[in-house]
Amino acid sequence: MLAAETLPMDSDGTAIGRMRRVASLLLAGMLISCGGGGGGGDGGSTGGTGGTGGSSSDDTLPSVGGRFEESDAAVTLSAGWTQSNAGSFAWSGGAAVQSAAPGAQAAFTFTGTSVTWIGTRNVSSGIALVKVDGVPVSEVDLFARPEVIRTPIITVNGLSPGSHTLTIEVTGRQNPDALANVVQVDAFDVQAPVVSHLQETDPDVAFSDGWVQADSDFSWSGGGVFTAPDPPVGGARATETPGATVTLTFRGTSIRWSGYRGPDAGIARVQVDGGVAVEVDTYSPTRRIQAVVFTATGLADASHTLTIEATGRRNGASTGAQIVVDAFDVTTPGRRYQERDAAVTYSGAWLHGNVNRTWSEGAASTSAAAGARVTFTFAGTSVSWIGCRKLSTGRARVFLDGVLVEEINTFEPPPIEGYQHTVFRADGLTSGTHTLTIEGASEGAFIVVDAFDVRP
Repeated sequence: MLAAETLPMDSDGTAIGRMRRVASLLLAGMLISCGGGGGGGDGGSTGGTGGTGGSSSDDTLPSVGGRFEESDAAVTLSAGWTQSNAGSFAWSGGAAVQSAAPGAQAAFTFTGTSVTWIGTRNVSSGIALVKVDGVPVSEVDLFARPEVIRTPIITVNGLSPGSHTLTIEVTGRQNPDALANVVQVDAFDVQAPVVSHLQETDPDVAFSDGWVQADSDFSWSGGGVFTAPDPPVGGARATETPGATVTLTFRGTSIRWSGYRGPDAGIARVQVDGGVAVEVDTYSPTRRIQAVVFTATGLADASHTLTIEATGRRNGASTGAQIVVDAFDVTTPGRRYQERDAAVTYSGAWLHGNVNRTWSEGAASTSAAAGARVTFTFAGTSVSWIGCRKLSTGRARVFLDGVLVEEINTFEPPPIEGYQHTVFRADGLTSGTHTLTIEGASEGAFIVVDAFDVRP
């Protein structure tokens, strides 16, 4: 089953103690969600937009919209920060900084009404204090069992138009289950979009024959964790078989494929909606794990397909032709509200703070009790429930404005595991305030509430 806040499990299924969630402080006048926003690309992305330059002077602050790296002139680092170990990870822009020194601060000055800190979550991450314009907003616990880089840590929405400063302060403290208290700063997104980070095990991903599990020694997105009785699947898949394909069906305005670049990587052929094929050479003299290797932007907000085909060919310098599919980032219009947002209320038996998977913004809420309910109150014409489909999830009833509209079975057989998955979406609502209610309909099978997406 899904590990709960009270009894999180490690990879062999044993209980390792109670998780302590760090309390969030609300800043008056601001709407805050822990995470959200875009995932970003690495320096070698094909088709990626890369970072946007900026300046810290008052008349040339980073303007509304864009990705700004930790090395940007608008970012000020106090003493105590060092370069993150390059290792095999594909940081946004090729680099990141880190610190475990209590009081060390990273400050980003920008112009806009929304900002997202892009960082890392793993078992060695600590607790950071986030401030906006000098006012504490939230303490963020970065501990998570799967290692995810270039991930949204916290998004602050609803700022007044104009200049603001987001400050990240290392507290020197850590979750009781964490191995260290490292805080990493990779980048910042201004006016960040809604992004769902989908694993290769998502039910909307279809593989042909010829794919196998990728090398488990690498820290793939979502890999390295499982909870009994779920099988130890996930991480990434790889192939060198010419003609082997994988297709993701998605709805969104942009798509990023995260995989692998390395000295034994090959050439893939990529198509969006069956259009002109683009060849992507994933060779790199050094290994890059969780690397963004292809990006397509400017798509209509409609259903699309992304197809990746292994060609069996390779760069002349490469020793192999393997193609790796690790995850996908799908961008959609609108605003994401996290499962613990003030607009979300719970009744019945719920467990909050599950950090054992690649949930949106680091955590999710779960219930295995029939009749347990969660209600999200929102203003908009479209709403989506972001949840999970897998072996241990079950049936849920969905109500809009108090009316039952659908009963959904979220069960999926192995190896399917859909995290940050859009379980339900309703469009064409009248403009105004609405409620979306999800009710557990299977005793003993989980429903997962990860987030809600709203379009005006």
